[in-house]
Amino acid sequence: MTLTIKVASMSNNLTFYERQKLESWFRTKQSMRAIARIMRRDHTVLTRELQRNGRGDRKRYRADVAQRIFEQRVHKQHRGKLDKYPELKEYVVNGLKKEWSPDVIAGKLKTAGEKQTISHESIYHYIYNKDGRYEGLRQYLRQGKVKRQKRHSRKHSELRIPERKSINIRPLCIDGRKRYGDWESDSVVFSRQGIALSVQSERKSKLIRMHKIANKTAEETANALIRTIESLPSGLFLTVTFDNGSENVKHVKIKKEYAIETYFCDPFASWQKGGVENANKLIRHYLPRSTDLSKLTDRDIYDIQEKLNNRPRKCLNYQTPNEVINKVVH
Repeated sequence: MTLTIKVASMSNNLTFYERQKLESWFRTKQSMRAIARIMRRDHTVLTRELQRNGRGDRKRYRADVAQRIFEQRVHKQHRGKLDKYPELKEYVVNGLKKEWSPDVIAGKLKTAGEKQTISHESIYHYIYNKDGRYEGLRQYLRQGKVKRQKRHSRKHSELRIPERKSINIRPLCIDGRKRYGDWESDSVVFSRQGIALSVQSERKSKLIRMHKIANKTAEETANALIRTIESLPSGLFLTVTFDNGSENVKHVKIKKEYAIETYFCDPFASWQKGGVENANKLIRHYLPRSTDLSKLTDRDIYDIQEKLNNRPRKCLNYQTPNEVINKVVH
């Protein structure tokens, strides 16, 4: 009567107990199929075991050696992609150092057609596991979201903004981001009274312009906007949308001198110019409310602006604002 070995595990991988029995059976003259029937295993499983973990030689097969080879292979297979592929890890780490988010890095790899890709969840996992903590990668992540500050703008009827056009009559092509050249403008203020930032964001490309201004007055704001307009190729500044702040009352000067249309959000509805509001959040990562702008040069402000303009955006299919706008002007 033939002895049959009962085994609990029926996976394609043998247990160490099975390997010990297999070592004994390999020393007999039993065929591979006969041994497979005894062990209640498919003969292909035993053939693969011999090839992968026993060098294909029945006489040289050792259960302890086969088990060690198997465990080493499993350990290697369970390593993360960043451990397996040094070039992929280098790309991810460089992206983090550029202050790209894991989502942006993962998306950029896919759209660039790279051979090796990785999910943003896997990047986060690596950052927070033992290796990532040792390498200090967490420092490159944006630390939480900046809370939007409530704006206490006065009613437009009190401000008497001349020639004010409501956002509600703005052409649909602007609302749908169907063309380039439609901008939003806002101011970013800091704890120290006085110096502020005038920020403009192009609705479709997400291109940002930002200028340090001596104070949040209409004159300074208008001059900053003029600098933005004159920094761009002709035809790339067609309209601009403001909130109802007093710093925007001199929009008529810009409107007439540069033949552009100006629109205003509804009272207490600055969210209607969400593009520049989001740009302000990104700027706050570099320039928190406590920043003393007097210690920063115009070049410092420009460098931050270009960091943002060279950051891939998910909404742009992981292109950067500069990449998008360069395709338009060239």
